[in-house]
Amino acid sequence: MFQPNRRGGVKKICLIGSLLLASSFSLFGATRSDSLTVVTPCDWTLAQKAIAPASLFLGSTLIGHFDNEIKKFRDDVAPNYHYSYDDVLQVAPGLSVVGLRCAGIKGRSNGWGEMLSAMLCSSMMSVAFTEGLKNTTGRTRPYSEYERNSFPSGHTMTAFTSATILHKEYGKVSPWYSVGGYACASFVGISRILNNKHWASDVLAGAGFGIAAGEIGYLINDQLFRGEKSTSYKKGTPSFFGLNAVFAPLGKDIEVERYEEHLKFSHKSGYGYALEGAYFPFKHLGLGGKMTALYNIFESSNPTMRLESNYRAKNYSIAPGLYLSHPLNDHFLIGCKYLFGLGGSFSFNVDRIDENTTNRIFFDEYTYGWNMESGAFLHVLIGNNLALSLASNYCNTNARYEFFEFGGNKTNTHNLTVEIGVNVALGN
Repeated sequence: MFQPNRRGGVKKICLIGSLLLASSFSLFGATRSDSLTVVTPCDWTLAQKAIAPASLFLGSTLIGHFDNEIKKFRDDVAPNYHYSYDDVLQVAPGLSVVGLRCAGIKGRSNGWGEMLSAMLCSSMMSVAFTEGLKNTTGRTRPYSEYERNSFPSGHTMTAFTSATILHKEYGKVSPWYSVGGYACASFVGISRILNNKHWASDVLAGAGFGIAAGEIGYLINDQLFRGEKSTSYKKGTPSFFGLNAVFAPLGKDIEVERYEEHLKFSHKSGYGYALEGAYFPFKHLGLGGKMTALYNIFESSNPTMRLESNYRAKNYSIAPGLYLSHPLNDHFLIGCKYLFGLGGSFSFNVDRIDENTTNRIFFDEYTYGWNMESGAFLHVLIGNNLALSLASNYCNTNARYEFFEFGGNKTNTHNLTVEIGVNVALGN
């Protein structure tokens, strides 16, 4: 018979499962009004679609106060629960979409091209959320204080993105497709807690971001396949959402003191990606944000040193901010931005080779702090609601490069970046 604390644990686990399912089902009302026309940013259905992610984010915040209690309950009643079925189940709803299309059951999309494009957009959003948030927040796993990539749950995010794709494609054909997809995703979320891979709050947040990734992916895809044929920066607002490739020709060198030895690693170059978007309630003024993953490559003049990952340090940031824009004509738009948010940095491991003996002298360390970014951009319309983006930015963060036990840079980390990408114009 369960003790009182165990009964409380059961109630909390059931509460998590119920919240996962109930929040998912709140999408059904929005689906009824999800016609073949494009959803505009001011449409009420957008607010309906935000209910489920917002509920899960709120639930993640509230349940976070009981994370340790839920973990203790799991350790008491199922300490040996270790199964890997969630590795497969996380993509099961998405595979069902492909299977149903192969079986000749027509869904929301008009053809294979539109459906696969929507799945790709949603998956890219999910990957961007996962990589950006896991490495920016740096939360430790419940089973290890050294793995700092717990928040949010990537398996849960993938599962709910996959379930949202199934819901969007076949939810109007039969509600049981949606029920099955979200039930499977909820089971994946619960299993991540039982497998001791994630905190309960990680799972709820992962579910929220997964649903958001699926909805945003379809919103972008609708603009590409169902948007109006005529676009104009002069006539419309410059709201956008897109993906950029990032290059960093200039960056901060790393200097560290090891006992009486001064070592320096010089910044060589950097590369990465960024997910960026902004909503313009006014023609020249907008609010938006950016999520960036940047990998900086360093080199050392000391031939006896060997570094893992090709001297690659990692920088992550997520930052909201202010956007200003001005249309030059129907197809060209210039603007600038100022963003301020959260940043995180990983250094790297360094080995010293002396007389064929390898010794690890530096261990990578994770730091986090504030992140600031400012820059200018140019958007060029090249197709139906599709634009090419060019930008140059200066990034500064107090999430410095550090090494375990030996410290590192005393001043802030900074990069000068150039970006090229594509975005969907949402305001035309």
